[in-house]
Amino acid sequence: MSVAIIGAGTMGAGLARRIAATGENVLLTGRDPTRIAMIAVDMPGDVKPGPISHVVQSDMVILAVPYSAAADALAEAGPLTGKVLVDISNPVGPERSLAIGMTTSAGEEIQKLVPQARVVKAFNTIFSELLGLKLSEPDKPPQVMFAGDHEFANHKVEELIRAIGFEPLDVGPLKNARFMEPVGVMMIELGYGLGRGTRIAPRFVEY
Repeated sequence: MSVAIIGAGTMGAGLARRIAATGENVLLTGRDPTRIAMIAVDMPGDVKPGPISHVVQSDMVILAVPYSAAADALAEAGPLTGKVLVDISNPVGPERSLAIGMTTSAGEEIQKLVPQARVVKAFNTIFSELLGLKLSEPDKPPQVMFAGDHEFANHKVEELIRAIGFEPLDVGPLKNARFMEPVGVMMIELGYGLGRGTRIAPRFVEY
């Protein structure tokens, strides 16, 4: 499965590196071709730089830009008809508030922008630092929640999460991104506002 990533910030670059380590080919894209090329050249595995308009050539597209930049990035990407589109954003407002939520979510609003795509919300509750770690407890990896309305897309994202060494947690339809995104913002508050750092992740356990 080929994967394209829009955005080469810490999350985008971290996902590119980890996905490439599984043997998949990765297209890394962004608004600054020179910067994207510099990031891609230092990555092991099959990571190639390219323009956002080329993401339609991949099976899966990961949208790794801030929510405020999503509309412009998707307009450049095109309709993405039938593509699995993974939204990892958190709609963060002033002072780490939730910019939108409860009656809709970033994930749902992104689905409206590209109705032909199959949007899955995922990776918004973990920090990029975890993507660069060799996990100390491989039998108990961090959980990655995902939510989507399309069974095929959900299955592909679940496979990807497991392939890169994390534990997938299916939390239902895309509308449940309304609950995932507040968790993402809470993690930002815990990590930065309350000084817990970025090696933490939420986990649901049974007793």
